[in-house]
Amino acid sequence: MKKILKAKTRAVAVVLACTLVLGMSGCKAKDDSKSVVSDKISYTLTEEANQEIELPNSPISSFWFPAELLTWNSEEDTDFAYNVSTVPLQERVEKDKLSTINSTQNKDTKVMNSSTSGNAPHGKSKFSANTFSHWQYIDTLVYWGGSAGEGIIVPPSPDVTDAAHKNGVPVLGTIFFPMLEHGGKIEWLNDFLKKDAAGNFPMADKLIEVADKYGFDGWFINQETQDSLTKDHAVLMQEFIKQCKEKAPEGFQIVWYDSMTKNGEMNWQNALTQENDIFMIDSAKNKVADSMFLNFWWGRDELKNSRERAEQLGIDPYELYAGVDIQANGVMTPVEWKNFENGSPSVTYTSLGLYCPSWSYFAAETIDAYDKNESRLWVNEHGNPAIDTKVSGSTWKGISTYVVERSVVKKAPFVTNFSMGNGYSFFIDGEKVSNRDWNNRSMADVMPTYRWIMDSEGNNDLKVYTDYANAYYGGNSFRFYGNMDANKKTEIKLFASDLAIEKSMTVSTALKASHKTIANLVLTMDDGSTKVVKGDKAVSTDWTVVGFDVSKLAGKTVRNISLSIAAKEKASGYELFLGNLSILNGALEITDVTSAKVEGCVFDEENMYAGVRLSYEPSGTENIKNYEIYRINQDNSKSLLSVTTNPCSYIDRLERSGESLTTTFEVVAVNYEGVRGKGATISIEWKDNSIPRADFKASITLIPEGGSVTFESISTQNTEGLLWEFEGADVTTSEEASPTVIYQKEGTYKVSLTAKNAKGEDKKEIEGFITVSNKAKDGLVNLALNQNTEASAYVNENEAPTFAVDGDYSKKWCATGNPPHTLTIDLGEVKTISQIAIAHAEKGNESPDMNTQKYKFEVSTDGNEFTEIVNITKNKEGMTLDTFKAVDGRYVRLVVVKPTQGGDTAARIYEVEVYGINK
Repeated sequence: MKKILKAKTRAVAVVLACTLVLGMSGCKAKDDSKSVVSDKISYTLTEEANQEIELPNSPISSFWFPAELLTWNSEEDTDFAYNVSTVPLQERVEKDKLSTINSTQNKDTKVMNSSTSGNAPHGKSKFSANTFSHWQYIDTLVYWGGSAGEGIIVPPSPDVTDAAHKNGVPVLGTIFFPMLEHGGKIEWLNDFLKKDAAGNFPMADKLIEVADKYGFDGWFINQETQDSLTKDHAVLMQEFIKQCKEKAPEGFQIVWYDSMTKNGEMNWQNALTQENDIFMIDSAKNKVADSMFLNFWWGRDELKNSRERAEQLGIDPYELYAGVDIQANGVMTPVEWKNFENGSPSVTYTSLGLYCPSWSYFAAETIDAYDKNESRLWVNEHGNPAIDTKVSGSTWKGISTYVVERSVVKKAPFVTNFSMGNGYSFFIDGEKVSNRDWNNRSMADVMPTYRWIMDSEGNNDLKVYTDYANAYYGGNSFRFYGNMDANKKTEIKLFASDLAIEKSMTVSTALKASHKTIANLVLTMDDGSTKVVKGDKAVSTDWTVVGFDVSKLAGKTVRNISLSIAAKEKASGYELFLGNLSILNGALEITDVTSAKVEGCVFDEENMYAGVRLSYEPSGTENIKNYEIYRINQDNSKSLLSVTTNPCSYIDRLERSGESLTTTFEVVAVNYEGVRGKGATISIEWKDNSIPRADFKASITLIPEGGSVTFESISTQNTEGLLWEFEGADVTTSEEASPTVIYQKEGTYKVSLTAKNAKGEDKKEIEGFITVSNKAKDGLVNLALNQNTEASAYVNENEAPTFAVDGDYSKKWCATGNPPHTLTIDLGEVKTISQIAIAHAEKGNESPDMNTQKYKFEVSTDGNEFTEIVNITKNKEGMTLDTFKAVDGRYVRLVVVKPTQGGDTAARIYEVEVYGINK
């Protein structure tokens, strides 16, 4: 995965410099961190999290194989509460009340979007995340995921569901039966379609249960396992979908992927045909699936024929989604739009299904590049949906060409801070209270319906940027930058709406500008008239909350909401930051948090960091926008740790504060007015780690006479002094962190290291750690090369265990299913070994996220009794080399304990190299 570079504005670059120092070194912020005061709360800026620390109790998003899901019980799932979406699906403005904004938009054409799986439930302490925000252009989100390694049934992570639901977009989990060559197994399909004695499908009940408990809206089914497939599978699948729909509540959706035919063959139709329409409608004309995602290879007539077939069968042709795969090339993907358009862009034969528009994120090196990718993909080449696209042929037109913008602005309260759901820092009421990188899509707000439409007078000329150095609440604002003439207006079109004004309704916005600015609210009413509501104060260089009195418009309905701005003097390099829009209807109830509980806490080996699971109970839930979780410092100031919509939270990489043995948390609820209720507190106790713990490693442990070894202290961070002792070396003692010594005579030698500080000391000593033997004079040999291997599992013959010892980094051993996975190498006879190298996924040009995180090695002389020689728990690298005291063994066993950095459970090992000498 490419991480978006932390570069946006000059101010952000400064934040980046601090972030990198803290994140890479794990340094602790100074005790004199700047404090700010807001709402009578004294905040101490939260320091950046140490990105090198990973704690094992971090919740992960769910995934299952069919047999696992059938036995799943939410009460026994310790991660269940963290995977629940708490945001109900919002109602959208009816399409007949929406206005097209250009000449080619069609209110009937819909878009199905796919996002990829593998997310933490509510984000983590890092900025980089695909915070998709153009929800106005999609109608259904498919959480596209599943694999033979990850699990083939994947519900959406709750942060994605929360963000989608705020925008009125239903979200579907994915059920993916992979092809044989990708690890597919026909038994998974058979388990899925198994009936009980009464003729019911237990899996149908389970899928409905999961969607209900997790708070999402249905399932996307993609059946591509071709091995031993029969017509019976197709018949059962149709029956399964029908039963699922009969039992499910209203609003539950099933989308079928065009892959398997009615005869049980893998034959993508790229259209609705007689071969696959049984998954949309049965012989009695009863509806089966709600919609179908058509495979990507449609050409001149497939979509035209699909529409005709749909109309013959009584199916809405806009429930067919013409698939377009843009994973690799994004907006450079050629698409023959003439085959999609029914004589005109404003009609279209079907709706549109996009596969992996996450290209925008993965192809971007910077934030600006990401924004440009998104704008080009979803809007058009102008970055303005009101201007018709001028491209032709197979060039990407932009989704706004075909689809009218949707909106959820229908009632109060409606509050948006324009949060993208991530940031390099966090702001409350315009004050920076945290320097910690973060992402949590649950905290993403509803974005403007139109991005961007601006009408300007005079020479006003503004561009728009997502700004991460300024925010009113959250991690970002929108920055309008350019030139302004004195007292000339620029009108920014923000939201489509169907909003009835009530007498008690209030509207406000939070703005700040480089020059004194007048802001007015411009409302387009349902009768076509325009009303201008003057702001109650001018915008200054500080965040200014400007109110608009709309009481005189009570009883009228608003169709569009715009903001008019005018600088009081001519300005080049003009800046205006848009940080909030609030539409409220009277004072809201203030909610208290009545209790809090520590559900679990895990410390790192040095007791310097903790991963903490918290839950809490509010006095009510109706008006809660989100929760804030703080650490209470010794001076009674507060450090913000987490902001979430969920009634439970994982505190990621909490750093110990000084020498205190207690950390106290406070949880408060924030309503839509930004008012906090009374909080609840809870504490954790740290272990005393004042005395350091000694530990070390060596560059090599088996050498010839005259060979050198470089040692490295990996003692705990609170170490203040070191003392090495080297038996048999040219240097017998050292106080360096990484000394190099030479051994002149054959033999085995002891090494010890004492780590010291003012509180005490700790000594680690290993007898015979270094072996000096002239049998090593020609260097160590890879004893595993082309030897016999056995594995606990492997996907297929193309990813068999033998490829882990063939010397070729382009081929791998891959094992799927639940870990641990084991690979045993027979060296042929007993050899002396002292180091082992592994080429992980990244070395084979896969994502670094797929690198093995936890593994161990065991050795045996007889293949029965094994002894552990290596145990690694925090690996992130694509190539590892582990050295250890030389041992004799014939059999070397790799145990892959946690195969990846995330939830994928497939082992991907491109090579194992066992180095040593013949006895």
